[in-house]
Amino acid sequence: MYFWIILEVLAGLSLFIFGLNRLSNSLQKVTSNKLKTIINFLAKKSWSTLLIGLFTTILIQSSSATSVMTVGFVNAGLLNLNQAIGIIMGANIGTTITAQIISFRVELITFPLLILGFCLYFFGKRKRYKNIGMTVIGMGLLFLGMGIMKEAMAPLRGNVAFEEFLLLFSRNPFLGIIAGIALTTLLQSSSATIGLMIALASQGLLPIEAAIPILLGDNIGTCSTALISSFKTTITAKRTAFSHLMFNIVGTIIFMLLLYVFGLQDMIIAFTGASVPRQIANIHTGFNLITTIILFPALGLFARTVTKIFPGKDITVNKNALFLDNRLIQTPVIALDQAKRELTRVTKITAEMLNLTRKRLHESKETVEVKLLDRETAVDSITEDIIRYLTKISQRSLNKTLSNKLTRFLHMAYDLERAADHCESMLYLVQVKEENKMSFSDVAKDDLMAAFNKVDHMFDTLLQGMENDDQQALMECDRIEEGIDKIVKDIRASHLERLQKGRCMPLSGVVFSDIILHLERIGDLLHGVSRNLKE
Repeated sequence: MYFWIILEVLAGLSLFIFGLNRLSNSLQKVTSNKLKTIINFLAKKSWSTLLIGLFTTILIQSSSATSVMTVGFVNAGLLNLNQAIGIIMGANIGTTITAQIISFRVELITFPLLILGFCLYFFGKRKRYKNIGMTVIGMGLLFLGMGIMKEAMAPLRGNVAFEEFLLLFSRNPFLGIIAGIALTTLLQSSSATIGLMIALASQGLLPIEAAIPILLGDNIGTCSTALISSFKTTITAKRTAFSHLMFNIVGTIIFMLLLYVFGLQDMIIAFTGASVPRQIANIHTGFNLITTIILFPALGLFARTVTKIFPGKDITVNKNALFLDNRLIQTPVIALDQAKRELTRVTKITAEMLNLTRKRLHESKETVEVKLLDRETAVDSITEDIIRYLTKISQRSLNKTLSNKLTRFLHMAYDLERAADHCESMLYLVQVKEENKMSFSDVAKDDLMAAFNKVDHMFDTLLQGMENDDQQALMECDRIEEGIDKIVKDIRASHLERLQKGRCMPLSGVVFSDIILHLERIGDLLHGVSRNLKE
């Protein structure tokens, strides 16, 4: 008998988790077009970050997904630590919606949901309708799994040994907390743990006194997903994940004091509903709501504490535009000057990428790669902000001079973004070289450094022209670009001669030639930027 009970419970739990996963993934597809943009642009004040975390988690039905997304944004430099902690606090409240839904008799609408979802998915012609259909199917499967778990546990009613085992958690709350942490870490879903508890409670097998400590441990265990996702990320991303853990641990300590030291357990249980499933859902919501209300004012303290635990400086750069203010669009002359400042910043980041690429040729260090790729992401993000900003300016009434200037700035933004792409491509060529144990001759290495130096000189001269409105420096870029073309031509001739004489391996030669090509293209793009700056 026990074998079939375990089998049915695992099958129901599998359907529950699969349905939850489908529901979350499909909701993300339906809502993700502007979700990241909203998070990026609204997370300016602490109270708004709390609301973002709350509503994002309600939309995608996964606090783990919100936490992982937040860690990713922090890792990308789009959010700071304080903003991230606020979002995670809000996500903790948002995730309780699932528990609230499944605590009702959801099996009554399971089959209608599955039929509706099937019709939308298979007969819907637009991708959006198919995603909505899969969302409904996911919810139906979640409810179906819940029903199977409830039915599977029915034979355990009256089983003295099983009931005594569960009562251990009410007698020793610390065992319950450990069980909740272990189960949620294993399932990688706090909602799955809550669902399992509600299924047990629906059959009268789990008293609320035993459920509470498991529920508290569940809130700590849910931090494991964000902690795992923070491996090999920036220091601030690690701080974000750890602050999530610290927040829930402090919340658990507060509730343990309220329940077991101040003796408020009976009052809280009486206040949260008549049935155990409703009590579980309401206490889950109450835990996260009360913890957030108490600890939200201490958000800055959390940030300072995790900064001390994880000391050091991040290798990331800010990926938001720093100088673009929408209020200045009313004055296009000033707005365009601000856009130029942002373009200058992008040029500096791209120049840094070139130096990191050169450094990576000599050093096989992961940190160099991480820095380079981080800056490539920054260039993409800032360039997108610049183009959006310039587009808004273009909608104003502009004279011919300003209109031409705006057009030139747009070309510059695209050229700089492409130059950054070439630096990234060179990194991948270096990786191919190392993976295939290729080597360059000493002459080839010297040629590469000469080409890098020329392009680096081009960056320096261009930045001088951009920062100081130095027309002479911009004119000098013409001469440097001709020098790059000449040195590339000489390098190719020298390389061809080495190939003919067998002094260079053909495969290594392909990588060498491609790197030289990328350097030449960067020179061409920078020349284009300098031309667009000339008056």
